Amino acid sequence: MKKFLSTIAFMMGIIPMFAQTNNGVQQVKYSVSGTCPTNIQKVYLVDVAKRYARIDSAEVKDGKFTLAGSFDKDAFLGVGVETYCLFINDGSNVSMDLTNYTLKGSALNMKLNIYDRHIDSLGNKAKEIIQPYLTAQASGKTQEELQALLPTIQQNLVPLEGELNSYCKQIIKDNPDNIIPAAFFENVIYEYELSELKALLDPKYPYVNHPMMKGIKDYVAKEEAKQAIVGKQFIDIEENDVDGKPHKLSEYVGKGNYVLIDFWASWCGPCMAEMPNVKANYDKYHSKGFNVVGLSFDRNKESWVKAIKEKELNWTHLSDLKYWNTIAASTYGINAIPSSLLVDPTGKVIARDLRGAALGKKLAEIYGE
Repeated sequence: MKKFLSTIAFMMGIIPMFAQTNNGVQQVKYSVSGTCPTNIQKVYLVDVAKRYARIDSAEVKDGKFTLAGSFDKDAFLGVGVETYCLFINDGSNVSMDLTNYTLKGSALNMKLNIYDRHIDSLGNKAKEIIQPYLTAQASGKTQEELQALLPTIQQNLVPLEGELNSYCKQIIKDNPDNIIPAAFFENVIYEYELSELKALLDPKYPYVNHPMMKGIKDYVAKEEAKQAIVGKQFIDIEENDVDGKPHKLSEYVGKGNYVLIDFWASWCGPCMAEMPNVKANYDKYHSKGFNVVGLSFDRNKESWVKAIKEKELNWTHLSDLKYWNTIAASTYGINAIPSSLLVDPTGKVIARDLRGAALGKKLAEIYGE
């Protein structure tokens, strides 16, 4: 499951005083005052872009605190201890209540806080789902017993993650004129087609050049490079089947049929959510020659085989059980799953990462229905 990121905002009615740092990054003053539960003795100011690295702190007196200083303009900052109330450093004043993590400030900051609160509510639901595992772990349950809990937990998290993804994508859609989306892309980067991401990275959008978008841009560049395999012959590798017998990919690919090479893992929630779609297309077109070869990123054979049987994934499955160190990942440049390659009867890759309706649409074009 992807990390739940909170977010922040920009713009108030005053013009801040700017300074210039040695590295050329503009700085603006931050001024944050607020209240918090009386059991908190110190609050911290953190830089969200640097994985919540602490940059300032303030003592709490009678449940109140004040933070003031200068930091990078438009930086996403947060105030708290382990959970943070977030804002954009635009030079305007912000007041916070860390009992319920609400804030008052610019219209955009308050808009962002609404988003932040909803995402926190989803995070709390996720904690409730995960709690049985944590309780079992604390009680000294064996690894086998803990592993047995994971399938149900993962299954229950899937719709919640879907809700989070939809919410974050709506935020991005609704805020093309500000930098709010920069705080949410990391949550949903894998939920977009490459063409969609490229369109969302149009320089006309204010969020595109925010420092927090660097990772997104790097990802798009890598994905574009990965697309270079489309139009080329598949690369042969060898892995074992569920019985431990070695097989080459070339035994199944390039033999006169269209084949989907499916990169997945039993522990991957989005992979398992996509499996009903893969299975539906396999069942529909297998009699016409369509085949699937699953290359698993699992490391636990029992979990891998169990997922295959329970989901009735009745096609060829191979794995070296090396997790992210699998030869499939290094050979095909896979850094996120689910992923896939559609290969034509001659062994030429004709499409990459067809998911959801896109897979069925492509197969309908091929098979005429």
